Amino acid sequence: MGTDYTPQPNFTAAADKVKAPAITIIAVTGIGILLQIVSMIARLVGVGMASMPSNLPPDQARIVNMMSGGLGVVGAVVAILVGGFIIFGAMKMMSLQAYGLALAAAIVVMVPCLSPCCCLGIPAGIWALVVLMNAEVKAAFR
Repeated sequence: MGTDYTPQPNFTAAADKVKAPAITIIAVTGIGILLQIVSMIARLVGVGMASMPSNLPPDQARIVNMMSGGLGVVGAVVAILVGGFIIFGAMKMMSLQAYGLALAAAIVVMVPCLSPCCCLGIPAGIWALVVLMNAEVKAAFR
C-alpha cells in the first residue's frame, strides 16, 4: 500500500547549473584546439622549435628537433582529437545526456599534457566536477 515517492528532478534548474561550466569547457578547449592548429601549421612550415637558435647539449637538441618535426605534428593531432572528445562531452553535459561522458570530459580537460589547454582547463574541469556531483544534477541525467 505504501508507495515510495521519488520527486522528479528539476531539469530546468539542473540545465542552468551545468550550462556555465559546459560553455567554459567548450571555450577553453576551443582556444586550445586553435593553438594546436597554429602550432601544427608552424611545425609543417618549419617554424617550429628547431628553427630557434639554441646552445643546448646534443641530447636535448635532438629532443627539440623531434618535437618540432613529425612527432610534434602527431602530438598536435592527438591534442585536437582529445579536444574534440572534450567538446562532445561538454555538449552532452549541457543537454543533460550521457553523465559518464560528461564526467569523463570534465576529468580529461584537467589533465596536463592531454588537454589542449591545460592551464585554463584545470579550473573549468574542477567547476564542472563540482556541478556534476550535485545530487539534483545527477538525478536530471537519469
